[in-house]
Amino acid sequence: MAGQRNRNRIRRQRAKARLVSEVEAEAEAEGAARVPEVDGEVVTAADRVVQRKIPLSKLSQSATKEELRRRSLIGQIRGHYLDAISRLPTTELATTLARGLLIAGHCYGPLHPVHNIIVNSVWHSAAFPMRASDRIDAPVISCRTISRLVQRSLDGLVASLRHLCPGLSDDDALWHLSLSRADLRAAVASARGFRLTASELEAAFEAAAKAAGHVKPVALALFASSVLLSVERDVVSLLNNKRRLSSADILCLSTTLLPSPLPDELPDPPLEERFTAAFKLIARKRSHLTRWYTEWVEIADTALRKYARQTAEHYLLHIIYGYGALRDEFHMVRSYHINFMAWPKNPCAREAPVFFFAKALLPSVSGFCEEDITLCCTVQPSPVEVDRCHTCLAENFQIDHPDDSKNFGGGQYYHMDGIGEDLDCPIMTDVDYRCFDPVRDIGFVECLNQDFVNYMSSSPWHRRYKKQIDLAISDYCTGII
Repeated sequence: MAGQRNRNRIRRQRAKARLVSEVEAEAEAEGAARVPEVDGEVVTAADRVVQRKIPLSKLSQSATKEELRRRSLIGQIRGHYLDAISRLPTTELATTLARGLLIAGHCYGPLHPVHNIIVNSVWHSAAFPMRASDRIDAPVISCRTISRLVQRSLDGLVASLRHLCPGLSDDDALWHLSLSRADLRAAVASARGFRLTASELEAAFEAAAKAAGHVKPVALALFASSVLLSVERDVVSLLNNKRRLSSADILCLSTTLLPSPLPDELPDPPLEERFTAAFKLIARKRSHLTRWYTEWVEIADTALRKYARQTAEHYLLHIIYGYGALRDEFHMVRSYHINFMAWPKNPCAREAPVFFFAKALLPSVSGFCEEDITLCCTVQPSPVEVDRCHTCLAENFQIDHPDDSKNFGGGQYYHMDGIGEDLDCPIMTDVDYRCFDPVRDIGFVECLNQDFVNYMSSSPWHRRYKKQIDLAISDYCTGII
């Protein structure tokens, strides 16, 4: 049995390595040059764009290669997000920084991708703060929220690189970004042979922000191309010298990145007066989310208690970064898979939190107990799908599973051969409701209102009983999770 588990683990590790390295091997086979150092000397004076030459005999394979390259980049960017999340202070991550990170914390910008995520999140939270009464404070981030952040960041990176290098195709842009591990500066140096110049930045970052659906594209472009560059040395020094940021560090960054308040135009009249039904929908869904978040935190805390009893190692929850409810053939919840980060109770012992996976059964009574936790163990974040169980893969839950387990949910581990759809990038996720700003989110309210109108008009019963608005809202809200 142990030998079989070892063979399974080795097979999965080889599959993972092949999936991650195939892009780089393919690039080298095509004669790719070494990516120039971003902070080094100019490689060439010629303003040229390096394009890959694909023989006609290989054109039939290009679609598969592009999918593989995109998947590899998605895995790399997800890794950048997990790194950034692990560095932020626990309290601020669940409260004041939540909207800045989950709505506007994209990874493009003039710095390293992880630094861009942190800086963009802190700046947005300081520039456009939510009222405390409007927040849902919870140490929870859903799989779909991270997937959307990753996909939007990738869209922004491609748009920015193509703006700076108009001769590139989408596939060429993905190729250079893959070589640079999603670092825009290195990708530009790879494509053109020399670095970004200050005069190019604002338009390039605005193109990125618009392609990524950023809520404040013009303001972000101005910040990243001017304010950030003026304080870049101090910011990079802080981020390089301290892996784990404190509350004082976040306050220092906020003051540095936003020396004075930004003008912020608010809608008049207030949105709630114009979209009554949409605000009722949002209130109902936020109530559902609050209960769900409480349940996920309860699972993580219970799993950590059981882990402490079994190993004598005590941890405190940092953040939940993925969860999924697994259902049977009758669509009834039977178990839960969850990922979370946790700090040892002796915080000086580590500079990074530990990543965990836990599996919990549906409790027979209200509340979770240790008997409901069937597995809790440490894991390493995986950049690709080979570590996901069949059930999580089918439900599109990006969950990191332990390597030494044979299977989960009755399904074998699934190996992607570069074929298939990208990770879903939903238009709306739970975070749109959790981080809803009633004085700024005009586009979200208008979109939700139109979707609800379409829902009402598509239902004969609701068309007939138009005055039963509360019942219609209740029916509409059943699809929240």
